[in-house]
Amino acid sequence: MNRSLIGELVLKDWRLYRPMILSCMVAGAGALALSQWGNEPTLVVGAVAFFIAIIMAATMLPLAGILTERKNKHLAFLMSLPITFLEYTTAKLISTLLIFLVPWFTLVTLAISVIGFRNFVPHGVIPMTLILCGLPFVGMCIMIAAALVGESEGWAIAANVFCQSSYGLTWYFLNRIPVLHNNASKPKPVWDPLTLNILGGELVLILVILALTYFLQSRKRDFVF
Repeated sequence: MNRSLIGELVLKDWRLYRPMILSCMVAGAGALALSQWGNEPTLVVGAVAFFIAIIMAATMLPLAGILTERKNKHLAFLMSLPITFLEYTTAKLISTLLIFLVPWFTLVTLAISVIGFRNFVPHGVIPMTLILCGLPFVGMCIMIAAALVGESEGWAIAANVFCQSSYGLTWYFLNRIPVLHNNASKPKPVWDPLTLNILGGELVLILVILALTYFLQSRKRDFVF
């Protein structure tokens, strides 16, 4: 495997999409600052804006880094280099995941810290916050799979619409689960079996989607540039 060229492709993506990522981080941090004004409207607006910042990063990276590259015929040039399509897939998976982890980990850590050190919301919302922050991560993996395996704009757009539509619905149904809803109002985080199972399920789903993407790419013999 051409590790040096894979590394160059990863660094290329980082240089290209660094401003986008920094913008999402600034937007998310600003949303958290807004939520600390202490009244319910600003708290709701700040929380929604915070999740939108994470969702935007999860959406823009697969679309810009994979779909636009193919649409602008950059993929044809890359495949003229001494690199296989499987190595290209490896580079895209590594770059998209690592670049997304920068704003995701930063904003999630910042949110948990704000909740933990400030008393304007119960600390019981921390488990639910982690669950909700995991949804865009899963959604991004779905869009990566659609963009790479589908090899068409239609599949990527369909995956994007599906993910964007599912966030609000999932949030709504999670809040209707009595155990999660009641635990969110507790003064301390409650790591009950249901919460741990949901978090574990998100992690397993991420790993399965990525592994399946890599497997399907390895089975291909013809590629659309």
